[in-house]
Amino acid sequence: MENPYKEPPRKCVLCGIKVDYKNITRVTALCSRGGRQQPKANWLLSQFVSPYTGRIYGRHITGLCNKKQKEISKTIKRAQVLGFMPVMFKNTAFLTDPKICNIKY
Repeated sequence: MENPYKEPPRKCVLCGIKVDYKNITRVTALCSRGGRQQPKANWLLSQFVSPYTGRIYGRHITGLCNKKQKEISKTIKRAQVLGFMPVMFKNTAFLTDPKICNIKY
């Protein structure tokens, strides 16, 4: 009989591969989607930014694999440098959006 209280394995939010946050060195799976994808919508990028400090959330909070976390971080930083996203806070238009991350304020 399986343990009914055991949590299912965590998966990357964007690509769906299994992610082991306790033992990162053992995870060698590549993303299932081929090609490089850059989300350009500010509402999607703002889901990975803290509304109070403007900092990018870590992998353990966002639920992304290492590859997608680096891509999202690069894209957010690029959008901030180009002026599409604020640096010190989250845009107030996106504060009421539903959360895609496992964030507890």
